[in-house]
Parts: sequence; structure tokens; C-alpha cells
Amino acid sequence: MEKITCKMEPTRKEDGSSFFNKCLEQALRYLGMREHNRKELLVKLSAKGYDSDVIGKVLDELEDEGALSEERYVHSYVQSCNRRHPEGRSVMFQRLMQKGADRTAAQNVLAEIYTPEYTARLAAEARARILEKHPDADPAQIRFLLSKCGFRLSDIDG
Repeated sequence: MEKITCKMEPTRKEDGSSFFNKCLEQALRYLGMREHNRKELLVKLSAKGYDSDVIGKVLDELEDEGALSEERYVHSYVQSCNRRHPEGRSVMFQRLMQKGADRTAAQNVLAEIYTPEYTARLAAEARARILEKHPDADPAQIRFLLSKCGFRLSDIDG
């Protein structure tokens, strides 16, 4: 990851370094572990005791510098979840909303990722996993379980 430089002036001082810089360093540590969305970082930084004004400025700075990206977060989250447990677009959208992802970013990235080919591959993977767990499942049960995973009937029967 590129080094982020801060253009903003610190708001308060503590032992010679600013709350802004400390908050920024903590946010970068979180982002170094994995992609986060703005809400996740807000919650984590608030739990560390940082002031909401400082957090807002840090998050704005990270977005301006490209270190924080809702689109990258959504893409990373979708890929990670689907590796573990393939899900259709509708369930994935609901998961992203629960995680606090930006609605517009989620819709745009999901439209990009969930091509007919990708969705068909996910549905086939989900079907195989269902058959591993339920080898005696009849076609109606399989369709029901796939629909619970967020796949449309056209994805399942197509």
C-alpha cells in the first residue's frame, strides 16, 4: 500500500503527536489487514475512543487518497464470501447492507460482478454443496435451498 500523506492540520495534541495522526495510523492498520467500508472503520475507530470529528476527517482523507474505497470493499467482500459459501445477488446485497456498505457502490459492483456466467457458476457450486450435505434431496428441495441462498429460478433452472 502506498504511503498516505496528510494534508490536514491536527486538531489537538497529545504527547507531541496529533489525535488525527494517531487515528489515521490506526485506520491504516485496519486497512492493512483487509478492506473495510467507511462504517466499519467509523465503528472501530470510535471504539478506540477517537472523536467523531477527527474520525470523519481521517476517513475523508483516506477516501481522497484512495486508501479507503467502498467499491474495493464490496468487491473484496463478495469474492471472499462466495469462496466460502456461494450466494446469489439478492442475498449478497442484503449482507452488504447489514455490513453498512454504501448502497450505490454495492448495487454498481454487484451488477458488474454478477454476470450470467458468474451467477451460473455460483449456482452450480451451491448445488454441488447442497448435494454433498443432502444427497437424497429431490429437485424441489434443491431449488428451495438454492432460492434461500439468493438464486433466482432462472439462475437455478437455467
